[in-house]
Amino acid sequence: MSNFKTTILQVSIHREDSNPVFGEGNTYIAVRDEAAGPFLSITQTDDYSENGTIRCDFEELKAIMAASEMLMHQMYIEKAEMESK
Repeated sequence: MSNFKTTILQVSIHREDSNPVFGEGNTYIAVRDEAAGPFLSITQTDDYSENGTIRCDFEELKAIMAASEMLMHQMYIEKAEMESK
């Protein structure tokens, strides 16, 4: 029997009345790795923004920072677990 582990790779920040997957203006923070080590990717579904631009008010920025901290903390925990083995 295999042992399973749960890892959060993406967080959706969205308005309460918006669909977290398909909502207009949702912001997604994700852990990515292109073989050089993990990094955070922040993307947004917004038809009004220029390519590569993220628009958020101060309250959403706080939520983005909190979600980013959560994902980074999770990565550090996994790294510490691997190093202790």
